[in-house]
Amino acid sequence: MTYKLKDGFVVRKIGGRIVAVPVGRQTSEIHGMIALTESAELLWNTLKNGAEENELVKIITDTYDVDEEKAAEDVKRFLQGLEEQGALL
Repeated sequence: MTYKLKDGFVVRKIGGRIVAVPVGRQTSEIHGMIALTESAELLWNTLKNGAEENELVKIITDTYDVDEEKAAEDVKRFLQGLEEQGALL
């Protein structure tokens, strides 16, 4: 399955934190900001163009010192959170 972010978000650094802020039509669908860690920002930027879950896991294992099992768990949790917040197509 390919995951892709909905349009209508901008990523900003505010007070040392990275957040995705809904703009335009998204402000009526998603209230508040989505906090991102450094690794979540990397995944977020990849999801702008769409990606398979296994691609996201590879990006994490290639970038950070983490094994594939832990990366897969983290990616799955991140995607579930985005789905719950309505940020994915």
